[in-house]
Amino acid sequence: MATPRTEASDPSSAAPVLSVRDVNKTYRSRRGDTVANRSVDLTVRPGEIVALLGPNGAGKTTLLRQIAGQLLPTSGRIEVGGVDMVRHPLRAKELLSVIPQECEPKLSLTVEEHVRFFALLKGVPTKGIHEYTDRLLERTGLTPYRSTLVRELSGGLRRRVLIAVALASPTMQLLLLDEPTTGVDPEARRSVWQLIDGLRAQRIGILLTTHYIEEADYLADRVAIVNGGRIIAEGTVDEIRDHLPYRGRVEVRGLDHLSPEGRQRLDALQLRYPVGFRAGNVERLRVPDPFAPEIARELARLAEAGVVASVGPVSLEDAYLALVDGKLEGAA
Repeated sequence: MATPRTEASDPSSAAPVLSVRDVNKTYRSRRGDTVANRSVDLTVRPGEIVALLGPNGAGKTTLLRQIAGQLLPTSGRIEVGGVDMVRHPLRAKELLSVIPQECEPKLSLTVEEHVRFFALLKGVPTKGIHEYTDRLLERTGLTPYRSTLVRELSGGLRRRVLIAVALASPTMQLLLLDEPTTGVDPEARRSVWQLIDGLRAQRIGILLTTHYIEEADYLADRVAIVNGGRIIAEGTVDEIRDHLPYRGRVEVRGLDHLSPEGRQRLDALQLRYPVGFRAGNVERLRVPDPFAPEIARELARLAEAGVVASVGPVSLEDAYLALVDGKLEGAA
Protein backbone atom coordinates (compact mmCIF):
# COMPACT_ATOMS: atom_id res chain seq x y z
CA MET A 1 0.00 0.00 0.00
CA ALA A 2 1.00 3.62 -0.49
CA THR A 3 2.20 5.58 2.52
CA PRO A 4 -0.79 6.81 4.57
CA ARG A 5 -1.38 10.57 4.36
CA THR A 6 -1.22 11.91 7.90
CA GLU A 7 -1.52 15.46 9.21
CA ALA A 8 2.21 15.49 9.96
CA SER A 9 3.00 14.62 6.33
CA ASP A 10 0.24 16.79 4.82
CA PRO A 11 1.97 19.11 2.33
CA SER A 12 -1.04 21.37 1.72
CA SER A 13 0.15 24.13 4.07
CA ALA A 14 3.74 24.26 2.73
CA ALA A 15 4.95 26.70 0.07
CA PRO A 16 4.99 24.99 -3.34
CA VAL A 17 8.20 23.65 -4.84
CA LEU A 18 6.51 24.04 -8.24
CA SER A 19 4.14 26.78 -9.30
CA VAL A 20 2.77 26.89 -12.85
CA ARG A 21 0.55 29.88 -13.64
CA ASP A 22 -1.40 30.41 -16.88
CA VAL A 23 1.21 28.60 -19.00
CA ASN A 24 0.62 28.42 -22.74
CA LYS A 25 2.72 26.80 -25.46
CA THR A 26 2.04 27.44 -29.14
CA TYR A 27 4.13 26.11 -32.02
CA ARG A 28 3.99 28.48 -34.98
CA SER A 29 4.55 27.47 -38.60
CA ARG A 30 3.50 28.48 -42.09
CA ARG A 31 0.77 25.87 -41.94
CA GLY A 32 -0.72 27.51 -38.86
CA ASP A 33 -0.44 27.46 -35.09
CA THR A 34 -0.47 24.30 -32.99
CA VAL A 35 -1.46 24.80 -29.36
CA ALA A 36 0.26 22.26 -27.11
CA ASN A 37 -0.68 23.75 -23.70
CA ARG A 38 -3.29 26.33 -22.86
CA SER A 39 -3.89 28.20 -19.60
CA VAL A 40 -2.30 25.53 -17.39
CA ASP A 41 -2.25 26.13 -13.62
CA LEU A 42 -0.57 23.58 -11.36
CA THR A 43 1.25 23.37 -8.02
CA VAL A 44 3.32 20.71 -6.29
CA ARG A 45 4.29 21.02 -2.63
CA PRO A 46 7.06 19.34 -0.59
CA GLY A 47 6.27 15.70 0.09
CA GLU A 48 3.43 15.67 -2.46
CA ILE A 49 3.05 13.45 -5.53
CA VAL A 50 1.00 14.83 -8.41
CA ALA A 51 0.20 12.65 -11.43
CA LEU A 52 -0.58 13.93 -14.92
CA LEU A 53 -2.98 11.61 -16.76
CA GLY A 54 -4.03 12.00 -20.36
CA PRO A 55 -4.13 10.37 -23.79
CA ASN A 56 -1.24 10.51 -26.26
CA GLY A 57 -0.79 14.02 -27.61
CA ALA A 58 -2.65 15.62 -24.71
CA GLY A 59 0.29 17.91 -23.82
CA LYS A 60 1.71 16.14 -20.75
CA THR A 61 5.31 15.77 -21.94
CA THR A 62 5.32 19.28 -23.44
CA LEU A 63 4.31 20.66 -20.05
CA LEU A 64 6.98 18.60 -18.30
CA ARG A 65 9.66 19.86 -20.70
CA GLN A 66 8.66 23.47 -20.02
CA ILE A 67 8.86 22.90 -16.27
CA ALA A 68 12.31 21.32 -16.75
CA GLY A 69 13.50 24.35 -18.74
CA GLN A 70 13.90 22.38 -21.97
CA LEU A 71 11.16 24.38 -23.72
CA LEU A 72 10.22 28.04 -23.26
CA PRO A 73 6.53 28.70 -22.65
CA THR A 74 4.85 31.08 -25.08
CA SER A 75 3.39 32.85 -22.07
CA GLY A 76 2.83 32.29 -18.37
CA ARG A 77 5.07 31.74 -15.38
CA ILE A 78 6.91 28.69 -14.01
CA GLU A 79 8.67 28.79 -10.64
CA VAL A 80 10.72 25.99 -9.08
CA GLY A 81 11.47 26.54 -5.40
CA GLY A 82 10.38 30.16 -5.88
CA VAL A 83 12.86 30.71 -8.76
CA ASP A 84 11.52 31.81 -12.15
CA MET A 85 12.49 29.16 -14.73
CA VAL A 86 12.42 31.59 -17.67
CA ARG A 87 14.35 34.45 -16.04
CA HIS A 88 16.81 32.38 -14.00
CA PRO A 89 16.95 28.92 -15.65
CA LEU A 90 20.33 27.87 -14.24
CA ARG A 91 19.31 28.62 -10.65
CA ALA A 92 15.93 26.94 -11.14
CA LYS A 93 17.44 23.81 -12.70
CA GLU A 94 19.66 23.33 -9.65
CA LEU A 95 16.46 22.69 -7.69
CA LEU A 96 15.05 19.89 -9.84
CA SER A 97 15.94 16.54 -11.37
CA VAL A 98 14.38 14.95 -14.45
CA ILE A 99 14.06 11.32 -15.52
CA PRO A 100 12.79 11.25 -19.13
CA GLN A 101 10.81 8.31 -20.48
CA GLU A 102 13.52 7.40 -22.99
CA CYS A 103 16.50 7.22 -20.67
CA GLU A 104 18.98 4.44 -19.98
CA PRO A 105 21.82 4.35 -17.43
CA LYS A 106 25.40 3.69 -18.53
CA LEU A 107 25.49 -0.06 -19.05
CA SER A 108 29.27 -0.46 -18.74
CA LEU A 109 29.47 0.88 -15.15
CA THR A 110 28.70 -0.87 -11.92
CA VAL A 111 25.77 0.49 -9.92
CA GLU A 112 28.11 2.10 -7.40
CA GLU A 113 30.30 3.67 -10.11
CA HIS A 114 27.25 5.01 -11.92
CA VAL A 115 25.71 6.69 -8.87
CA ARG A 116 29.04 8.06 -7.63
CA PHE A 117 29.96 9.47 -11.06
CA PHE A 118 26.72 11.41 -11.43
CA ALA A 119 26.78 12.59 -7.81
CA LEU A 120 30.15 14.21 -8.54
CA LEU A 121 28.73 15.78 -11.71
CA LYS A 122 25.88 17.23 -9.65
CA GLY A 123 28.31 19.01 -7.33
CA VAL A 124 28.73 16.61 -4.42
CA PRO A 125 32.24 17.24 -2.95
CA THR A 126 34.89 14.59 -3.55
CA LYS A 127 35.51 14.45 0.19
CA GLY A 128 32.88 12.13 1.63
CA ILE A 129 31.62 10.97 -1.80
CA HIS A 130 31.85 7.28 -0.83
CA GLU A 131 29.66 7.80 2.25
CA TYR A 132 27.24 9.91 0.17
CA THR A 133 27.03 7.14 -2.45
CA ASP A 134 26.44 4.54 0.26
CA ARG A 135 23.46 6.52 1.55
CA LEU A 136 21.97 6.86 -1.94
CA LEU A 137 22.30 3.13 -2.58
CA GLU A 138 20.65 2.37 0.75
CA ARG A 139 17.78 4.85 0.15
CA THR A 140 17.00 3.28 -3.22
CA GLY A 141 17.44 -0.37 -2.22
CA LEU A 142 20.48 -0.84 -4.46
CA THR A 143 23.10 -1.78 -1.85
CA PRO A 144 22.97 -5.52 -2.73
CA TYR A 145 23.70 -4.64 -6.37
CA ARG A 146 26.48 -2.09 -5.84
CA SER A 147 29.11 -4.19 -7.63
CA THR A 148 26.80 -5.41 -10.39
CA LEU A 149 27.20 -4.05 -13.91
CA VAL A 150 24.16 -2.01 -14.93
CA ARG A 151 23.79 -4.11 -18.10
CA GLU A 152 23.07 -7.14 -15.90
CA LEU A 153 20.17 -5.48 -14.05
CA SER A 154 16.47 -5.96 -14.72
CA GLY A 155 14.41 -3.09 -16.10
CA GLY A 156 13.02 -2.26 -12.68
CA LEU A 157 16.47 -2.07 -11.07
CA ARG A 158 17.72 0.14 -13.90
CA ARG A 159 14.88 2.57 -13.14
CA ARG A 160 16.04 2.52 -9.52
CA VAL A 161 19.55 3.48 -10.65
CA LEU A 162 18.11 6.45 -12.56
CA ILE A 163 16.14 7.52 -9.49
CA ALA A 164 19.31 7.25 -7.37
CA VAL A 165 21.08 9.51 -9.87
CA ALA A 166 18.21 12.01 -9.69
CA LEU A 167 18.39 12.00 -5.89
CA ALA A 168 22.16 12.61 -6.02
CA SER A 169 21.63 16.35 -6.43
CA PRO A 170 22.16 17.92 -2.98
CA THR A 171 19.90 20.90 -3.85
CA MET A 172 16.95 19.07 -5.44
CA GLN A 173 13.45 19.99 -4.31
CA LEU A 174 11.42 18.74 -7.29
CA LEU A 175 11.58 15.43 -9.16
CA LEU A 176 10.04 15.14 -12.64
CA LEU A 177 9.24 11.63 -13.88
CA ASP A 178 8.01 11.02 -17.44
CA GLU A 179 6.33 7.60 -17.64
CA PRO A 180 8.57 6.15 -14.88
CA THR A 181 7.55 2.49 -15.31
CA THR A 182 7.00 2.17 -19.06
CA GLY A 183 8.38 -1.14 -20.30
CA VAL A 184 8.80 -2.54 -16.78
CA ASP A 185 7.15 -5.83 -15.81
CA PRO A 186 4.28 -5.69 -13.27
CA GLU A 187 6.32 -7.00 -10.32
CA ALA A 188 9.15 -4.53 -10.92
CA ARG A 189 6.61 -1.74 -11.45
CA ARG A 190 5.28 -2.27 -7.93
CA SER A 191 8.81 -2.11 -6.58
CA VAL A 192 9.44 1.23 -8.34
CA TRP A 193 6.11 2.54 -7.02
CA GLN A 194 7.15 1.74 -3.46
CA LEU A 195 10.44 3.56 -3.95
CA ILE A 196 8.72 6.65 -5.39
CA ASP A 197 6.08 6.60 -2.66
CA GLY A 198 8.79 6.51 0.02
CA LEU A 199 10.34 9.74 -1.30
CA ARG A 200 7.47 11.84 0.08
CA ALA A 201 8.92 11.37 3.57
CA GLN A 202 12.03 13.21 2.35
CA ARG A 203 9.89 16.26 1.50
CA ILE A 204 10.61 15.96 -2.22
CA GLY A 205 7.86 17.22 -4.51
CA ILE A 206 7.16 14.80 -7.37
CA LEU A 207 5.37 15.42 -10.66
CA LEU A 208 4.94 12.38 -12.88
CA THR A 209 3.22 11.60 -16.16
CA THR A 210 1.74 8.16 -16.64
CA HIS A 211 -0.57 6.14 -18.88
CA TYR A 212 -1.25 3.67 -16.06
CA ILE A 213 -4.42 4.62 -14.19
CA GLU A 214 -3.45 2.19 -11.42
CA GLU A 215 -0.10 3.98 -11.05
CA ALA A 216 -1.79 7.33 -10.49
CA ASP A 217 -4.31 5.75 -8.12
CA TYR A 218 -1.54 4.11 -6.05
CA LEU A 219 0.90 7.02 -5.87
CA ALA A 220 -0.79 10.36 -6.29
CA ASP A 221 -1.97 12.77 -3.63
CA ARG A 222 -3.55 14.69 -6.49
CA VAL A 223 -4.32 13.86 -10.11
CA ALA A 224 -4.51 16.33 -13.01
CA ILE A 225 -6.23 15.03 -16.15
CA VAL A 226 -4.89 16.66 -19.30
CA ASN A 227 -6.69 16.69 -22.66
CA GLY A 228 -6.26 18.98 -25.62
CA GLY A 229 -3.47 20.84 -23.83
CA ARG A 230 -5.71 21.83 -20.91
CA ILE A 231 -6.16 20.49 -17.42
CA ILE A 232 -9.80 19.42 -17.54
CA ALA A 233 -9.99 18.11 -13.96
CA GLU A 234 -7.73 18.26 -10.93
CA GLY A 235 -7.98 17.00 -7.35
CA THR A 236 -7.58 13.94 -5.16
CA VAL A 237 -8.62 10.58 -6.57
CA ASP A 238 -11.84 10.79 -4.55
CA GLU A 239 -12.54 14.30 -5.86
CA ILE A 240 -11.98 13.16 -9.45
CA ARG A 241 -14.35 10.22 -8.93
CA ASP A 242 -16.94 12.56 -7.41
CA HIS A 243 -17.28 14.27 -10.80
CA LEU A 244 -19.33 11.26 -11.87
CA PRO A 245 -23.10 11.54 -11.30
CA TYR A 246 -23.29 7.86 -10.35
CA ARG A 247 -21.56 5.83 -7.64
CA GLY A 248 -21.23 2.33 -9.07
CA ARG A 249 -20.85 0.15 -12.12
CA VAL A 250 -21.85 -3.29 -13.34
CA GLU A 251 -19.19 -4.78 -15.62
CA VAL A 252 -20.19 -7.44 -18.13
CA ARG A 253 -17.62 -9.55 -19.99
CA GLY A 254 -17.85 -11.95 -22.92
CA LEU A 255 -20.38 -9.96 -24.93
CA ASP A 256 -19.76 -12.02 -28.08
CA HIS A 257 -20.62 -15.26 -26.26
CA LEU A 258 -24.00 -14.30 -24.82
CA SER A 259 -26.87 -16.73 -25.16
CA PRO A 260 -30.16 -15.37 -26.54
CA GLU A 261 -31.53 -15.34 -22.99
CA GLY A 262 -28.40 -13.57 -21.70
CA ARG A 263 -28.64 -10.97 -24.46
CA GLN A 264 -32.30 -10.37 -23.63
CA ARG A 265 -31.62 -9.90 -19.91
CA LEU A 266 -28.67 -7.59 -20.59
CA ASP A 267 -30.80 -5.51 -22.99
CA ALA A 268 -33.43 -5.17 -20.28
CA LEU A 269 -30.77 -4.04 -17.80
CA GLN A 270 -29.48 -1.43 -20.27
CA LEU A 271 -32.92 0.13 -20.38
CA ARG A 272 -32.61 0.86 -16.66
CA TYR A 273 -28.91 1.72 -16.45
CA PRO A 274 -26.98 3.52 -19.22
CA VAL A 275 -23.78 2.19 -20.74
CA GLY A 276 -20.77 4.17 -19.51
CA PHE A 277 -18.06 2.26 -21.36
CA ARG A 278 -17.88 -0.38 -24.08
CA ALA A 279 -14.74 -1.87 -25.65
CA GLY A 280 -14.40 -5.27 -27.26
CA ASN A 281 -16.02 -7.88 -25.03
CA VAL A 282 -16.42 -5.56 -22.02
CA GLU A 283 -19.30 -3.28 -21.15
CA ARG A 284 -19.86 -1.15 -18.05
CA LEU A 285 -23.26 0.05 -16.91
CA ARG A 286 -23.66 3.07 -14.65
CA VAL A 287 -25.66 2.39 -11.49
CA PRO A 288 -26.59 4.84 -8.70
CA ASP A 289 -25.74 2.45 -5.85
CA PRO A 290 -23.64 -0.68 -6.53
CA PHE A 291 -24.71 -2.26 -3.23
CA ALA A 292 -28.46 -1.78 -3.59
CA PRO A 293 -30.57 -4.99 -3.23
CA GLU A 294 -32.00 -4.61 -6.74
CA ILE A 295 -28.49 -4.73 -8.22
CA ALA A 296 -27.82 -8.02 -6.44
CA ARG A 297 -31.06 -9.41 -7.89
CA GLU A 298 -30.10 -8.27 -11.41
CA LEU A 299 -26.69 -9.93 -11.09
CA ALA A 300 -28.35 -13.17 -10.00
CA ARG A 301 -30.67 -13.05 -13.05
CA LEU A 302 -27.71 -12.45 -15.35
CA ALA A 303 -25.80 -15.35 -13.76
CA GLU A 304 -28.79 -17.66 -14.36
CA ALA A 305 -28.49 -16.81 -18.06
CA GLY A 306 -24.75 -17.51 -18.07
CA VAL A 307 -23.67 -13.86 -18.19
CA VAL A 308 -20.37 -13.08 -16.42
CA ALA A 309 -20.90 -9.81 -14.52
CA SER A 310 -19.41 -8.06 -11.51
CA VAL A 311 -20.33 -4.98 -9.50
CA GLY A 312 -18.30 -2.37 -7.66
CA PRO A 313 -17.85 1.34 -6.93
CA VAL A 314 -16.71 3.69 -9.67
CA SER A 315 -12.98 3.90 -10.25
CA LEU A 316 -10.53 6.59 -11.29
CA GLU A 317 -10.54 4.93 -14.71
CA ASP A 318 -14.33 5.43 -15.03
CA ALA A 319 -13.95 9.14 -14.28
CA TYR A 320 -10.93 9.48 -16.58
CA LEU A 321 -12.72 7.89 -19.54
CA ALA A 322 -15.83 10.01 -19.01
CA LEU A 323 -13.79 13.22 -18.75
CA VAL A 324 -11.54 12.54 -21.73
CA ASP A 325 -14.49 11.47 -23.87
CA GLY A 326 -16.22 14.76 -23.03
CA LYS A 327 -19.16 13.10 -21.28
CA LEU A 328 -18.80 15.30 -18.20
CA GLU A 329 -19.18 19.04 -18.61
CA GLY A 330 -17.59 21.73 -16.44
CA ALA A 331 -15.43 19.26 -14.51
CA ALA A 332 -12.41 21.53 -14.13
